[in-house]
Amino acid sequence: MKITFANWGNYTIAFKTIFRGLGIDFIPSERTSSKSIQEGAKLSPEMYCFPLKVNIGNYLSGLEKGADTILMWENIGGSCRQRYYGDVQQKVLRDAGYKVRVINLSSRNILSAIRELQGENRPSWWKIIKTLRLAFKQLRFIQKLEKKATYLRPREERKGETDQILTQALERLGSDFLTLNQCSRLEKETWQKISKLKIDKNKDVPKVGLIGEIYTVSDSAVNFDLEKKLGREGIEVHRVMDILYQVKKMIFFWTDWRIQRKINPYLKSTVGGHGRDAIYEMLDYIKKDFDGVIHLLPFGCMPETTVRPILQELHQQNRIPFLSLSLDEQVAEAGINTRIEAFVDVVNNYHQIKNI
Repeated sequence: MKITFANWGNYTIAFKTIFRGLGIDFIPSERTSSKSIQEGAKLSPEMYCFPLKVNIGNYLSGLEKGADTILMWENIGGSCRQRYYGDVQQKVLRDAGYKVRVINLSSRNILSAIRELQGENRPSWWKIIKTLRLAFKQLRFIQKLEKKATYLRPREERKGETDQILTQALERLGSDFLTLNQCSRLEKETWQKISKLKIDKNKDVPKVGLIGEIYTVSDSAVNFDLEKKLGREGIEVHRVMDILYQVKKMIFFWTDWRIQRKINPYLKSTVGGHGRDAIYEMLDYIKKDFDGVIHLLPFGCMPETTVRPILQELHQQNRIPFLSLSLDEQVAEAGINTRIEAFVDVVNNYHQIKNI
C-alpha cells in the first residue's frame, strides 16, 4: 500500500515523522491551496462541510503521484458527521475514477490499523516509542512557536521578523528526518533567535480570542492566515484549540464534564464537534477581559451553527466585540480581509474606551 493523508497545516510535519519512523510507505499531499480546495469541492457533495472538501482536494495530489490508500482519523474529539467521512470520501473518489481505499483510524482500531499499514516491516516497540516521542516533541514545539508568534507580531519593532524566524524553523523541521537531539538543537537555536528580536514589551495591545471548529482555527491555509493578519494589525491572538489540547481531553476525560458544568446555564447537553468548547472558551475570554472574540466555523457545520446563537447572546450581554465567520470554497480572501479590517477598528475602539 502507498498511503496518503490530508494536509493539516504545520502539524503535517509531525504526521510525516510518525509514518517515516514506523516504516510506512507514504506520499504526502501538497499544502492546501485555493486550487486544491476548488478541485475537492467539485467532487464533494454540495452540503457537506468545508473540511471534507479541503481533504478531498488534498488527497488528489497524493493519488495522482501513485497513492492507493487514504488514512484519516475518524474523529478528533467530540462527535459529528466526520465519523461518516471515510465512507463518503471513498465513494466520492471511486465515482471519480480513483481506485482507492480509505482506512479510518480511531482510538478503537489504531494498533491493528498501524500493523496493517506496516505489513511485514514492523519496527520494534522501542522504535515505536522513540518515533512517538519525536512526533510529540515536534508538535509541542510547533504549537509553542505558533503561540509565541501571536504574542510577538503586534509588538515587534521590525514587522515580519517573527514570521521569518517561524518559517525558517518550520522548514528545517519538515525538510529532514531530524533525530530527537537535532530537534532539541533546532529548538534551542530558534528560541535564541527569538530572544534577540526587538520588541516593545510595554506596548498596550488589544487581545482577541479565536474559537471554533479545530480544523478551521488551526490551519492557516484554511482561515487565510487569520492569526498573522491580526498580529500585523496590532492584535494579540489567543487560541486554545489545537491537537495536543484534544489529546489531553481524551486522556483526562473528566475535562468535558468540567466544561459542561461551566456552560450548563447556556447549553445542557453536547451538540457534537467543538460546540461546547466554543462556549466555554468565550466565557473564559470574557472573564479575562479580552477585547474581542472571533468564531470560525465551516459552512454547514451543525455543532458550530447550533452554538452560534449562544455566542451571539454572550456578545450582546457582555458588549464584547464578536465576529463569526463561516468558511467554504465560495469565500474570497478579499471579503474576509474587509470584515477583519472593520472588526479590528471595533476592537481598537473598544480597547481604548475600556481603558479610559
